[in-house]
Amino acid sequence: MRDLPSDAYAAALASLPAMGPRRLLRLLRAHPPEEAWAREAPAADPERAWQVCTDAGIQVVVLGRDGYPPRLADDPEPPAVLFTRGRLDCLHWPTAAIVGTRRCSRYGRDVAHELGADLAAAGVAVVSGLALGIDGAAHEGALHSGSAPPVGVVGSGLDVVYPRRHRSLWQRVADAGVLLGEAPPGAAPEPWRFPARNRIIAALADAVVVVESHAAGGSRHTVDAAEQRDRPILAVPGPVRSSSSAGTNELLAQGAAPARDAGDVLVALSLVGAIVRDPSRRDLDRRPSPTGAAATLLDAIGWQPATMADLVARTGLSPMSASLAVAHLQRDGWLTSRGDWLEQVVPGGRSAER
Repeated sequence: MRDLPSDAYAAALASLPAMGPRRLLRLLRAHPPEEAWAREAPAADPERAWQVCTDAGIQVVVLGRDGYPPRLADDPEPPAVLFTRGRLDCLHWPTAAIVGTRRCSRYGRDVAHELGADLAAAGVAVVSGLALGIDGAAHEGALHSGSAPPVGVVGSGLDVVYPRRHRSLWQRVADAGVLLGEAPPGAAPEPWRFPARNRIIAALADAVVVVESHAAGGSRHTVDAAEQRDRPILAVPGPVRSSSSAGTNELLAQGAAPARDAGDVLVALSLVGAIVRDPSRRDLDRRPSPTGAAATLLDAIGWQPATMADLVARTGLSPMSASLAVAHLQRDGWLTSRGDWLEQVVPGGRSAER
């Protein structure tokens, strides 16, 4: 066996069956990686695990050694081994985690995209989990800004893209910032890995922003981890009848700070001097202003998804007039549809799902 760096033995240990994060941490706190390997799996070959990392362009960083992120080194539950692609120096930037439900509304996607773009433009690295919905929209926004680097924390091996439709997004995050996780190459996205991933998101964040969350959503894991680490928690207010805002509205009722725009997040981060876009300013919205029946209908829909029948009942417009008004509003970028449901688009809103 050729001479291998100590990190190779740590990577191989992480790849052993049934080697969870806590067990790995105990081992590597008690023994150097080579010694721990000799105790746990002396008959196996660490060279293969190291070659897999090398071939995939994955770097290995071990707790207590040079290059390990200071943000995680002092955490109560630090990953014993990190697998990374990209630049770990991205973690020197101020950071904000933007998280939320996979089953989000158009409103939620647009707000997440806008927060990601505005925070990145203000010099804040956006941290998220690269999941569908809010996570992906936030990173799309950060990449659209082209300013502060994005930080992606994943719950599978860096060579196992999950969800598959985010393959391009994973690559763009790695190219522009850093992609990291504690799962070794080849690790499947098992359900237990995502709460574990969420503690890393919370540990890397200077503040956590929840955009949309169902009442029992997975975002709660990140919030709980952030509370344990004394991180500021903000929540985006949402329609009271929208199930995808039930969790965020509950956080607000429990005392979380509101995140109406990137400015609120910058205040929580104690950052000053950054100018961000205010979505309420009409001079930044280039869509033609609705008039007549279209304006009436837009006021009636508010920020809650509605059907055509709902809008006819609320406005008193005839079905034909309401249909024409909806067509004009969709053409001008004020409304979007999902099945039978219509939703308003926030000023400057963009779909984050390409």
